[in-house]
Amino acid sequence: MSGLPFNLLEGVSLALGGINPGVKSKIQIMPHVTQITYVLGGILEVRMKGQDDQVPYSKSVRAREAVITEAGAFLQLINKTDQPCEVLYIVSPAYLFEMTGTEVVYDDSLVLDESWDDLQAAGWFIEKDLPTLAERQAVCERLARKSAAKQR
Repeated sequence: MSGLPFNLLEGVSLALGGINPGVKSKIQIMPHVTQITYVLGGILEVRMKGQDDQVPYSKSVRAREAVITEAGAFLQLINKTDQPCEVLYIVSPAYLFEMTGTEVVYDDSLVLDESWDDLQAAGWFIEKDLPTLAERQAVCERLARKSAAKQR
């Protein structure tokens, strides 16, 4: 822990990542947070399908460009190039992830094993349970209590 108040940046979280050449992420969905994917270097294909979109679409994002993925949209990141891609992820509200030992208790993102064709054939219905807002709020409260306890 940094020693900073837990809720200092509760409205946003930042993460820096790299996507190696030829890497294609699994499709994911984040039902409660919006993500801005800002490319710092390289070129990234971002494939998405929002709740109001009939079919998925792709955007090519270059250095110093960004794409917004709204809460509830399907998302996949693809580096089709032979160069690494450096990315800054900006998420609002702040991305929540909680583990107890080696067990994931909560994750704001649900990573899917299905392909785009599988999802379309299923009418965009997901068999797995999405994290609920009540679960997210409970995690937020637990993390705040843990942070406050460490501050004492």
